[in-house]
Amino acid sequence: MDNNKQNGIKKELKFDDAVIAKIVGITCNEVEGVYSLEGGMMANITDMFTKDEDPTKGVSVDLSDDEDVSVSLDATVRYGENVPDIFNKVTMAVAKNVRQMTGLNVTEVKMTVKDMLTREEIARNEAKDKEKDNEKEMQPA
Repeated sequence: MDNNKQNGIKKELKFDDAVIAKIVGITCNEVEGVYSLEGGMMANITDMFTKDEDPTKGVSVDLSDDEDVSVSLDATVRYGENVPDIFNKVTMAVAKNVRQMTGLNVTEVKMTVKDMLTREEIARNEAKDKEKDNEKEMQPA
């Protein structure tokens, strides 16, 4: 990103795609109306074996020329929400946070809505997640 010499020191700052994806994933999960980001089959299998949810799940980034970032998201949103409004909020928040933390420019954001969940479906999912957490805590280390 920065190949300048300063005080005789050659400098170069780069970010791994996973770092950008983490920023994007955490940012998206903070936007009201986004229930979750969805990964592919491999991400879902990995989730079965880990306690903590992967913030990069459902996020794909393409970093071109170490300055511009293209982002693709697979999201589940809350039923009844204004999805174009959610998408605009996601786009603005992602561009702002990536720029603020890395100095990189988000030039493209694509979001595919994979599902819309009702309040009842969300309540059932959260009950299942709580049950799974309780089972994991009961298992010996």
